Amino acid sequence: MSSPDETTPLVSSAKSQQDVPKKSPLIFPPPPLHVRIAYTVSVWSFKAFIATALFIRRRFTPNTFPPLQPTTKIYPIRPTLKNRIFIPPNLVENEKLPLYLDVHGGGWAIGDPDTDDEFCSYMALTFRITVVSIDYHKAPTYKFPAGVHDVGAIVQAVLDDNELPIDHSKVVMGGFSAGGNLVFAACQLSGLQNRVKALVGFYSPLDSSEDLNDKLARRPKDAPPDELATSARFLDWAYVPENQNRLDPLLSPTFAKRKDLPKCVYLIGAEYDCLCYEAKVMVEKLVDPEKRREEIDGKDGKGWRQGGVMWEIARGKSHAFTHVVQVTRAGEKERERSAKAFYLRVGTWLRDDVWPVDSV
Repeated sequence: MSSPDETTPLVSSAKSQQDVPKKSPLIFPPPPLHVRIAYTVSVWSFKAFIATALFIRRRFTPNTFPPLQPTTKIYPIRPTLKNRIFIPPNLVENEKLPLYLDVHGGGWAIGDPDTDDEFCSYMALTFRITVVSIDYHKAPTYKFPAGVHDVGAIVQAVLDDNELPIDHSKVVMGGFSAGGNLVFAACQLSGLQNRVKALVGFYSPLDSSEDLNDKLARRPKDAPPDELATSARFLDWAYVPENQNRLDPLLSPTFAKRKDLPKCVYLIGAEYDCLCYEAKVMVEKLVDPEKRREEIDGKDGKGWRQGGVMWEIARGKSHAFTHVVQVTRAGEKERERSAKAFYLRVGTWLRDDVWPVDSV
């Protein structure tokens, strides 16, 4: 189903389906009827469970991150979607700030902009930037490419919003998990070409052409069980329509042309996550294999940088490590520390490496 409040949709910069990618279409056969029934029950049960869990957490768990009360804004282009806007305090008149457009994760099926309040609040206060956490219609009611066009339309609306303190030379899109997939897809749309200066992706699914069993087989042998092993199949089914070419770069951004992506990209994978390998494959495509890379090796992660591209693997972490609340106090304290450590590195990279280049 397409977004009901969609007007003129944004389109891919590719001239045609045959232009990108330059491979024969890859279409997965539909699952048998009994599997489709099981997937339907699973995805709606999953949505109900997560919605209940989020309600309980927000109702009874205090926020330990720096508090910054966001405002809510709805844009006419998507009147059913609410977006959260974080503006740091003590704004000077006519001051323009860098803009970070955040998209939450949730397997394209669950979650809302509130999910990323910790991240958005931290980034706005720590780096004095405007952060807009945007929403999109969820699967299975709205399948691909509805979410991509939702994100693209709202990003355009935000960029055209004269009420927001935005420096249009310093615009970044970033997302967690499925949100990362959506930002890497949406930035390819014609209306956003050359308007987004950098992309950030945390443990994002970037290749829908590979079977889940192959992804799971690449994980470290000593890794704990991957929670995506039980949910990835029904979430993929809920989001991807039948007869969909899985090499479409709006679905699998790893097949996007380099020219359709910003020159500055920061990808973060989780060592124990089955999605880590495909993120590494994509980031390798974004750089020159002949040029020198600066190695990164710290307490929380290891990786490299080359030019405007950063790659980092979070040591000993699983999917959604920044967001999954831990049962023990010590575990939760470590989650907060680790998450803020990565948020700090992303913000520092933007401040020191991305925005100075774009300001020249």
